[in-house]
Amino acid sequence: MPQATLRIRLLRALEWVQVWASHLTIALTVGALTLQVISRELGWQVDWTEELARFSFLVMVFTSASYASGKLSHLRVSVFSDFAARWNVTKWVLEKIQFLCIVLFDVLFCWFASANVIEGLRYPTISPSLGFNESYLFLAPALFFAIATIQRFARLFDDASVGAEEACA
Repeated sequence: MPQATLRIRLLRALEWVQVWASHLTIALTVGALTLQVISRELGWQVDWTEELARFSFLVMVFTSASYASGKLSHLRVSVFSDFAARWNVTKWVLEKIQFLCIVLFDVLFCWFASANVIEGLRYPTISPSLGFNESYLFLAPALFFAIATIQRFARLFDDASVGAEEACA
C-alpha cells in the first residue's frame, strides 16, 4: 500500500508541474502579445516581445502535448481499434501495441529534444532580440516528454491510475 501511495503522489506531482508550466507559458505568451500590441500602437521599440511570444508558445505546446500524452487524453485514430475491440483477444493486443507506440513516441521525442540541446551547446543559434541560445527551447520537450513516459509507466498499475483519478477529481 505505501508503494501505491508513493505512485499516486508522484503522478499528482508530475501532473501539477505540467499543468502549472502550461499555465505559466500561456500567460507569458498572452502577456508578450499584449505588450507587443500596445507597444506598436504607442510607437515603442520593443523588439523582443515577438520572440518571447513565439518561444513561450512553443514551450507551451510541447508542455501541453506531453501532459495530454501522459493523461491518455491525446487524439487518436480509433476506427480500426474500435472495430477490433469487439473481441477480447484483439482488444488486449491492440491496447499493448498502442501503449508501446505511445511510449516509443514519448521516449523518441525526449531523446531527439535532448540531442538538439546538446547540439545547440556545440553549435549555438543565438536569438537576435533576446540573446539566448535557441536550443534551450528543446529542454522543455525533453523534460516534459520524460515526465510523460514516467507517468505512462506509473499508470500501468491499476490502483495508481484509479487513485490518481480520484485524487484529482
